[in-house]
Amino acid sequence: MLFFFRKFNGFILFKNQKFLIGFTLIELLIVIAIIGLLASIASVAALNVRNKGKDAGIMADLAQVRVEAVMIKNATGTYAGLCDPSDNTLNDTDYPNTLGLIEEGIRKYSGSDPTCYAATDAYCAQSALATLGDYCLDSTGIAGTSPAACDSTADCATD
Repeated sequence: MLFFFRKFNGFILFKNQKFLIGFTLIELLIVIAIIGLLASIASVAALNVRNKGKDAGIMADLAQVRVEAVMIKNATGTYAGLCDPSDNTLNDTDYPNTLGLIEEGIRKYSGSDPTCYAATDAYCAQSALATLGDYCLDSTGIAGTSPAACDSTADCATD
């Protein structure tokens, strides 16, 4: 079979080929479907990254509670004022109480209030994560997301 070529506006056409302009409806629908599929995959991935970022913010804010607890213990000799952001004995120019700011940050990321228990020699702070589970830390050095619950004994009790 012999084909003859001719040049038409910069394109080479076969002798028997018709010159078509544009795309067919099927081609357009396939391209739209592929773009929709890629957009849905990207949006799911972005949501997972956003939630992990919120979790990191919650954990960082709770780590600040640990720093705040050490400062309160050094200043007063007890952890008792840790969970009270309105404690005026600690809120001065030499020692600014930042627990209220920490609580606001946790609320912003998790959408719920953190839990805090403080006793004379122990404390415990916990918050829900944006993903499943809770994050808990206490004065014994325990910090984690595995089955732990901040209870009134001021520690992260593992079940």
